Formats: sequence, C-alpha cells, structure tokens
Amino acid sequence: MKLLVLFLVFLISCSTTPERKNVKLKLRVLHTNDHHGHYLPDRDGQYGMAARKTLIDKLRTEIVSDKKGAHLLLSGGDINTGTMESDIFDAEPDFLGMKFIGYDAMAVGNHEFDNSYEVILKQKKWASFPFLSANIFWKKNKKRVFEPAYLVKNFHGVKVGIFGLTTVDTPFKASHDDAKKKFEFRSIIKSAKEIVGVLKKKEKVDLIIAVTHVGHHGSATSNGDIDLAQKVDGIDVIVGGHSQEIINAQEHNGTLIVQAEDWGKYVGVLDLYVNQSHQRVDFEYELKPVNLKKKTPKGKVYVDRKILEDATLKSFFSTYAFKAEKIGQKVVGEITHTLDGSRSKVRSQQMAIGQFMGESLRHQVSGVDGVVLNGGSMRASLNAGKVSRKDLHNVHPYGNTIAVVKLSSEEFFKYLKNVSKFAIVDPQNIIGGYPHFVNMKLYFKDKKLYKVTAYDGSWKIENKGNKIASTKKEFTLGTMNFLAKGGDNYPKLTGNKRYVDTGFMINSAMMNYVEHFKKVKVKPLREKTSNIINGL
Repeated sequence: MKLLVLFLVFLISCSTTPERKNVKLKLRVLHTNDHHGHYLPDRDGQYGMAARKTLIDKLRTEIVSDKKGAHLLLSGGDINTGTMESDIFDAEPDFLGMKFIGYDAMAVGNHEFDNSYEVILKQKKWASFPFLSANIFWKKNKKRVFEPAYLVKNFHGVKVGIFGLTTVDTPFKASHDDAKKKFEFRSIIKSAKEIVGVLKKKEKVDLIIAVTHVGHHGSATSNGDIDLAQKVDGIDVIVGGHSQEIINAQEHNGTLIVQAEDWGKYVGVLDLYVNQSHQRVDFEYELKPVNLKKKTPKGKVYVDRKILEDATLKSFFSTYAFKAEKIGQKVVGEITHTLDGSRSKVRSQQMAIGQFMGESLRHQVSGVDGVVLNGGSMRASLNAGKVSRKDLHNVHPYGNTIAVVKLSSEEFFKYLKNVSKFAIVDPQNIIGGYPHFVNMKLYFKDKKLYKVTAYDGSWKIENKGNKIASTKKEFTLGTMNFLAKGGDNYPKLTGNKRYVDTGFMINSAMMNYVEHFKKVKVKPLREKTSNIINGL
C-alpha cells in the first residue's frame, strides 16, 4: 500500500511540468469567429448562442476557481451577413447576445461593411464592447475609424495588450459603398508594427494578443495571420478569423495562431501559463463543440455531451425568431414563370433554377467568369408571381456561402473536366452532385471534355493535343463553400492560396438579385439550359 501511495504521489508530481511550477497567471483566452448571423441553433439543434452562453459560463467558472486564473472572450469578426433571421434586424440580436454573454472585444470583419457606417455605429452601441481594427482609417482626415486602437488589461499584475486588424480586401468584398468611399484599409503589417511598438514601449505590456480578420494565409492582395506572425515580432497570440478554418494553436515565430472555424460551432479555449517574470512559458489548446452532431448508422448523435441552452437568452431570441418568420413573408419581387426545382430534374439535367441561383452569385460578386453549383443544393421550386424572402430561403435552406477562387486556364479546365464527369447521368442513380454550369458552354467528344467557352463567346479554353489553349491566362470560378471543401466529391479548392470564402449567403444573394431586377425573366434562363452541355 505504501508503495502504491508513493507511486501515485510521483505521478501527480510529474503531471505538472517544470514550466508551470512558478506560474503567476493562467490566462484562459476564449474565442469564436465568423458568426455570420447564427444566433439561433440550426434545425438539428446545433450551435446557437444560448448554448454557447452555457458553455462559456462553465469554462469561466473552471478558470476562476484557480486563484491564478483569469479569462478573456474575443471574436474574430464577421458577426454580420448570413441568415435571414439576423440580416433583417441588422444583427441586433447577435450583438445584444454577445453583450449578454460578455465578450471583451472583437475584430472588425469585412462583412461588418455590408452595412453603412451608421449601422455599424448602432451595432457598437448594442454590443457595448470595443470593435478593434488598427488598420482602418478615414480617407478625409486620416484618423483611425475605430478607437481605442487597442485595449490593455491587467490580470494579477500581468499586463495584456489587445489590438485588431481587418483584411485590406474589404472594399472589394463589402456590399455597401461606404467601404470604398469613406475608408482606407492600410497594410496590416505596418499597422501591427506600429501598435506593437506602442504597446511595448508606452504601455509596457507583458503579453500581446492580435484579434484579426485577415485569414490564415491571407489572399493575393492581403497578408494573413501566418505573414503577420512571421513579419511582426512581439505578438504572443493571434486569434484569427475570415478563412473560417480550424487552426489548432499553430506556432510561427513564437506566435500562437488559433481559429475556431465559424458560426459558433466551437468555442476555442487557449490556456496561457505566465511565470513570475511575466513570460509565457506554456500553453494548452482545445476546441469545444457547441452541440455539434455527427452522422452514425443510427442517425445523428452529439460529438460531445449536449449543452443546455441558457433560458434567458433562448427566450430573448425567440422574440426575434417570431418576428423574422413574419417578415420572411415579405415580397421582394416576382418572377415571370415557375422555376422548377423538382428533385429528379435538378439532379439530372441543366435547369433554369440553377441558372437563376448561379446568376444571383455572379450579380453579388463581380468578375466571376463561370459558376458551378450542385443539383442537391436546390431544394424547392419557385412559383411564378410574387416571391418572398421565405420562398428564396426554401430554394436553398442551407447556410452555404459564396466561394470564389482565381485559377490559371489549365487549373480552370482541369476543374471543369473533373466536375463534368458528374454530368454523365445514370437515370437509375441520380445524384445530388449533378453539376449546373453558369455562363459557360461545355463541349464533349467520346464523353470527354475538350472545349469550354463563355456563354456569350467572350472567352474560350480548348484542349489541343493535350495542351491547353486559352484566350485568357486566369479565370475566376464561383461556387459554394460546401463544394469548395470537397462536398459531393468535388475537387477541393480550399487549399488554393487564392481561394476566398466571401461569407455571403447564397440565399441572401438570390434575394438581392430579385430585389434588384424586381421582375426576373425566366425565359432567357430556360433558353440557356439547352445550350450548356454539347456532345454528351
């Protein structure tokens, strides 16, 4: 028995690493990002802010039970744009929900600029916590738009500085003209170096956290989190967003980078151990799922234990959900003829409803050469006559967002060649992956793709003797994030450095399309479907 006791004592002593013996502070950094209007759980009961509140309360209680413990709650931005239930209220329930949960600060995301600056000011009042972005300036007076430029918090004598950054691509992604007309989005590297210098020299902080909305890899025109870590010394942690990925505490140049995918599916939990010399000596990281489920032979089951929804927040949100249902009946425009969304048809042939959805995408995001969507994403018909928000939501009742990627002519042709195999239909086995091609004509010989042209003939790609001849060097492909991630066995695009998930919902794009044209003419959409696939 004595030997057993001694062995247990030895195990306990070994469970604490040497770095943690003289810890002065254990700082728990909780984080989410790319919320995109998902304050309510989905139809499977996944995520939702009421359950998030319960989980965060538990995580806070755990850390403060430690005398050396403290906590922060940060958001990587893009609270706006995503669901009808949020968009119609300018994300009021979302920001009030964040205030109730107790967020300390958030990065300003590009989709915050889908609204006018007046709406952003309203959202700041609802939130009552700082919106952080050190690289956004007024064009007129060259002053920072969001003040304060940083926060300094003191935890058990350890000073922590927090600042934010926003992708410089914002003017080209935002829906509202204010982003282009009023604001200047400066280099995130130069802005970060300036703020880190101020935090180190003036504020004398011990730790620096950057909460960012720039993406893990950034884009062709904007630096990302990896660049930020490698080019700016002195940042201890980057709490990221924008690329909507799971980043499990990657370390670059001594900087930890974390990101928690999107929609509040997870709460990221980063525990930082700080010693008596006020230096980070160790860390732990975990992503906590918020009522996420996985498929099993017996049906969908929780990935982890079910989290009960906070009763107060659940009741508060139900009022907005009820109002949203009524507003969803609002007519946004009309269509001249019925758009057939029958399951058997959209999964076996080019349909006008696929053209409608694809043209909505092209109308929302300029510069897209061609669009590929899958028939399985089209879930209902649109009847001729008046069209409501709810009607459009029923056509595509998912949270899929518009994704775009720039490809070389060879990459573009190869992608279409790989996808076009799903267009060879077995009448006995129709599939959700059946591709709908928009603004393109495809030509086949012996069931092999050999040529693709723009529908109006403005560009062409052709396989000549296993060499690609093209009238353009680069093409911009539009699709949805589900397919870009490899859904329905489509080629994966998310690894491409020039891939961008715009965060803009496809059903919202359809609504904007109908509102813009007021009366959508279906005949031209129908006529296109007979000329898209040639030779199969």
